[in-house]
Amino acid sequence: MNTISSINTNRKLIQVFFICFSFLQCISVSAQADNFQVLINKIQQFSKPARILNKHIDATGNGPVEFTNAKKQVLRFRLKHHKLQIQHGGIAYQLFYYKNDYLEKIQTFDVNGKLAGEGESKNESGVVFIIEKPNLYLKKKELIDDAEGNIDLKDDTNEKIIRVQLYDENNMPIPEFQPTYISSKIYWNYNVRMYWP
Repeated sequence: MNTISSINTNRKLIQVFFICFSFLQCISVSAQADNFQVLINKIQQFSKPARILNKHIDATGNGPVEFTNAKKQVLRFRLKHHKLQIQHGGIAYQLFYYKNDYLEKIQTFDVNGKLAGEGESKNESGVVFIIEKPNLYLKKKELIDDAEGNIDLKDDTNEKIIRVQLYDENNMPIPEFQPTYISSKIYWNYNVRMYWP
């Protein structure tokens, strides 16, 4: 009789343990979601509600997180030891704007959600991409897509396929003496979010 009673007591203890463990996991996941919500709420330009698109956080709390929304925006940032990591030049966030699966604009922000310029470049906090020759870009894109990005294309900047307009921290265009063009491969890399500040 004591053996049966002891077994039942052990079963109950195990059940209680699993219930407590599950409860703690739920609290942990909820706290993590709340932490992310606090971080994404700092970027007013990012439309909410949002959902996680990609998350590659390791056991020590390091790695990138990407969120997306109904407007096809992608907000990304990196964590270091579970805290927002400041990238090069004080940049903490990147916001990507897409239309019909093509990247239209990138903006960069500091930890407080204010536009932050890339100091090592032209101090731009925004880049707008204008595809001036869409048919030609589509041909180049097909080649790059078929190679999954692993292709060395000849620099086609001189073909003036994709022009960029840079914006400062006040969201004003940075004056240029002549238009700035980038290669199809560089644009493709931006489009798939290959670069970090």
